[in-house]
Parts: sequence; structure tokens; C-alpha cells
Amino acid sequence: MKITTVLQLLNFSFYLPVVFFLTIFSTTNLSAHQLKENYLSVDYNSTTKKLHLSFEIETRIFEQNSKLDESKNGIVSFKELRHHKASLLKYVYKHITLLYKDKKLPLEDAKVTFHRYQVQTYMQIDKTYADIDISELKLYYSMFFEKENTHKLLINIKNLHKQIILDANNQEYSFDESFMTQKQRFLTFIVEGIKHILDGTDHILFLSMLILPIVIQNASLKSLIIIATSFSLAHSITLFIAGMNIYQPNTMIIESGIALSIFIVALLNFLGKYKHVNYKIAFLFGLLHGFGFANVLHIAGVDSTYSFVVALLGFNVGVEFGQILIIAVSYPALLYLNRVSFHQKIYQFFIVLALIISAFWFFQRINWI
Repeated sequence: MKITTVLQLLNFSFYLPVVFFLTIFSTTNLSAHQLKENYLSVDYNSTTKKLHLSFEIETRIFEQNSKLDESKNGIVSFKELRHHKASLLKYVYKHITLLYKDKKLPLEDAKVTFHRYQVQTYMQIDKTYADIDISELKLYYSMFFEKENTHKLLINIKNLHKQIILDANNQEYSFDESFMTQKQRFLTFIVEGIKHILDGTDHILFLSMLILPIVIQNASLKSLIIIATSFSLAHSITLFIAGMNIYQPNTMIIESGIALSIFIVALLNFLGKYKHVNYKIAFLFGLLHGFGFANVLHIAGVDSTYSFVVALLGFNVGVEFGQILIIAVSYPALLYLNRVSFHQKIYQFFIVLALIISAFWFFQRINWI
């Protein structure tokens, strides 16, 4: 019997439990779209040759280690983090290497504190060095890449108004005293914006749920452009509002709201209410997604107002490019799928998958699971 015939014979109620099992299993590797960046703030005085480094390292990945939760209440407290500080620092120092004139600079006696930003906890490591020529300094960084290859280190060199991003494909940086041009900053944040949306599984899933009704109804390309434009306009507005510190909502509310937006659109698709998935709902939920995009800019450390606006513009352009790329890939693929005789079954499968994943994310983000 042909594979297509077998798939046609499958009843939706038969593979729903399979979808549920596979989804719950797979979501252990799907993040709740928390920030996946560590931060390094660099203060350097070229006159006194004094260098101050301040690392902010998210503890989320550390907290996944059950041994840290000594009280067994599902929450790793500051007290528990401090109690295991030595083992945490052992990992940190193994993956951060500072070389000055080819000799390793010590980090072991640095000041270590813990603090929270919105819903995430960070371990802050502060260290000051004297008599340093910054042009002789190199940083080698590989933290969390073996666990999350999308993780990044955002470096902000304050007096040089320079932002550098290290990731799994670019793990070292040689410092110098050159200033970052606005063109370099713009291009840097374009790339970061593209990576940010392509790494955001929730944003991709939401876009897919917006595109699907257009394909199912055989609507025109104009309908897709209108919905995509509405979504872009909305998230651009809130990205700038949050980025310029006009209003900054609670991260947990925004991230859980994003998960809920996916669930609602997926539910409308599941119920066959395709006409309700229009530019209005794309605009409404696009406002939420824009606040989600802005998270990374809050603590990227761009201190100059003009430089921050340039970074913000670049980041937004990058997000738009990423969105266009997602649509350019998914829309033709779905159109092609429309030719398959059992495409309705596949659409149902995909919609239910989106419902389950978004529900999981919602409860995860409000800390119910």
C-alpha cells in the first residue's frame, strides 16, 4: 500500500495522542523565549590604564540542574545560588578566558553578586585591572554554547561606544581603542535582529498561523501582504516604544501573552474561523510581539541616545528581513502542500501541534510548569 494511501486512512483522533506525546517530549528543548544572552560591560580609562569588566550571566541554564534546588520547591533562590557559587564559577572560569599580552588574567577573586532583571536571574561578576593597555587584551568565550548554540555574549565598551556580539561561530574578540562607526553599529544590529527572529520559535509559529488561513482559503497574495504589513507595523511601534523607554511592560506578561496569541490564532484556525485571522488580529498581537523583540535592547548597554536609535533602527530592519525570510520560505511551501490530496489532515496536524505547544509555553511562562 502506498504511503499516501496509509496517511489518508489515518483518522485525526488516532494521531492526536501521538502529537501530544511528541510535543510534550520535544518542548523540553523549546525555550520559553527567555533572553538567551549574557552581557559584558567594559569601562576603560586610556589615561589611567584602568580596566573594569562586569559580566552578567543568566542563571537559567544553571537552574535546570536539580541539585541547585535544595528545598525541592521548583524554584532556585538567591540563597541556593550563593551556596553553589563555587561550582557555578568553576564553569564560568572554564569558558571565559582573558589574555593580556598572551598571559591569562585572573578572574577568580572577582566580586560576585546575584540580581534579577524582570523574570530572569543573573550572576554578576565584577573585576578591575590596573595598568592595562586594552589593545593587548583578548577574550575567548564559549559559555553555554554546548547547551544552546543560539546563546550570545553582548559586549558593550562604554567609552568607545562600541557593541560586539560573540556567538558559537565567533568565540573570540581582540580589543582595541577604535570607535565603532554608526554604519558598523547599524549593520551589527541588523544581523542581530535577523538572528533574533529566526531563533524565536514562538514568533515563527505565530507567523505560520497567520499565513495558514490565507493558503487554506486560496486567498490572494495581496491578503498576505496586508497581514504581514499589519504585523510589521504593530511590532515596529512597540519595539520603538519599549526601546526608547517610553513604556516597558513586565516581561512575563508579554511572553505569556505572545504564547496566548499563538494559541488564539491556532484555535481560530482549528475551528475554521479563517476570516477572523485578518490584519486586525495581526496588528493587535503584533503589538505584543514588538515588546518581546525589544527585550534584548534593554540591557544591551547602548548608552548614547543617537547610537541607541541607530541600534534600534538596525535591529528593527533585521527583524523585518527575518520575517520576510520566514514568509518567503513558508508561504510557497504551504502553497505546494495544497496540491497534496490529504493536505487538510496535515494542516489539522500542524494546527493541533501549535495549540499544544503554545499552551505549554503559556503555562511555562506563568510558572505553572
